Amino acid sequence: MPTNSRRSFLQQAAASVGLVLSASAVASLIAGCEKDETNPITPGKTYDVNLTSLSELATVGGIVQTVVAGVNDSEPVFISRIDNASFVVFSTICTHSGCGVDLPLDAIANCVCPCHKAEFSRTNGAVLKQPTSGSATDLPRYTCTYNASTNVLTITV
Repeated sequence: MPTNSRRSFLQQAAASVGLVLSASAVASLIAGCEKDETNPITPGKTYDVNLTSLSELATVGGIVQTVVAGVNDSEPVFISRIDNASFVVFSTICTHSGCGVDLPLDAIANCVCPCHKAEFSRTNGAVLKQPTSGSATDLPRYTCTYNASTNVLTITV
């Protein structure tokens, strides 16, 4: 076997080994870049909402759409008064296509997504009617507690 052929073979072999080793290193670098480096929301963080200025919630059955910074990715939420001492807080973002769900039109209506007409309960965000195409799930709910003496609703995310 001539020297040039052996030298050429060894160079190609070494280059192939180098390529394989660098490919795994590059793959590791790419995988490292794909990791989410953002700080996740700390579970159990609370946000207080003073209900005094939300007159719609003064009576049982009332519902409002409002933004609570830090809750629902700072998108609006629905706050619904269930009885004298309890409320439910749920997302306004439709689980079917991500559209904003509308506030009920009157005291007995439910929340409707304008994009595909999915209908959600005004008291807990449960799906009552599926969209015209596809399907939706219940709107995400947030844990909340109400302090009647201060009229403050505390939402936990």
